[in-house]
Amino acid sequence: MPLDAFIQARAALRSRNLLAQETLETRQRARLGGFFYPVAVALTFIAGGPGHGVAAMVATAAFVALALLRVAVRAPASSDEAASLHGLRKIWSVVLATTIAWGIFSVWASAKLPEPAPLVALLFSGAFGMAVAHTLCMRRLPAVLAIASVMLPSLVLLWRDVAPSVAGMWAVYTAYMLLVMRRSHGEYRTRLELEEDLRQQRDLFEKQSRIDGLTGLANRREFADTLARGVERAGQRAVSLLIMDIDHFKRINDSLGHHAGDACLVAVANRLRQHFASDGDLCVRLGGEEFGVVMEADGAAACVRGERFRHDLERVPLPLPEGGQAAVTVSIGCGAFDPGRHADGDALYRDVDAALYRAKVGGRNRVEAVPAAAESLQATAPAEA
Repeated sequence: MPLDAFIQARAALRSRNLLAQETLETRQRARLGGFFYPVAVALTFIAGGPGHGVAAMVATAAFVALALLRVAVRAPASSDEAASLHGLRKIWSVVLATTIAWGIFSVWASAKLPEPAPLVALLFSGAFGMAVAHTLCMRRLPAVLAIASVMLPSLVLLWRDVAPSVAGMWAVYTAYMLLVMRRSHGEYRTRLELEEDLRQQRDLFEKQSRIDGLTGLANRREFADTLARGVERAGQRAVSLLIMDIDHFKRINDSLGHHAGDACLVAVANRLRQHFASDGDLCVRLGGEEFGVVMEADGAAACVRGERFRHDLERVPLPLPEGGQAAVTVSIGCGAFDPGRHADGDALYRDVDAALYRAKVGGRNRVEAVPAAAESLQATAPAEA
């Protein structure tokens, strides 16, 4: 993939990656906090003393079920935006159901349980509100609703049953939580975006280190790694190599200029992509006017495809800047990895490079195969041409 196309593709993925990461982190943080609610319910009943065993079991079981729901919600298997949004909504639905249930429970505890149970419920309401402000700050609106769910019922009770001044203090505390949540949200988004930018920058550097800047084809580093992997799998899949050189490329540079020469290289690279676009094909610029193709094919098929490319390149001139054209031909060496002949990928490369040399010496604009594939080439090349 050319570098510009790679950059555009990464830009398109950025928002989806951010959303997928947010969904994953929201799920992880929600799972951690879910089981504190049944503990808080149990402690509230303990503080209220005996006499509410059935209510304690029902309420505790309900909050345990909500905590288990947080665990049951799965993160999407892919970074698809729709799947991530769906997963995020499910997580926040359970979180909001839990905070609303706690708000209802705190009102019930204040009305039905003796002291100090209402005070315990009040303290837990403050703790849960602050926990949301700090740990579930990824989305502002759901976080505000969650904080309001646990804090506003207590505010109403304090206003009605204690004193407006105490309720005012609770309101200030709630406002402080909202400010903390807002700041935590900003810090979270900054960190999330920074981490994604760093990942993209790392991927971009990795991509840049493996492609040719002019043509967008793979470079020698990627070529060497791909050839080595192909040789390792040679027992299961055939691997072949083409090495080609543009004939008399210096004449193009000397007569038309280096700008035209660069355009010629880009045009050859584009033609390579068109001809070698099968799964398992890797087009490479090895340097200068020399190109290569690693493919999952036997030697006969590789030579046939190389001959087809050579014939098409000879038949259709390449476009040049300002409407010009250049008639270009290539000399090609081809061969397949043979464990009995080649110790490794370097040995195959030397063998195919020698075949390329023979193609040049033999008159250029031709395909020359290593000995293992020579008979196949002679049998098929005239028909392909």
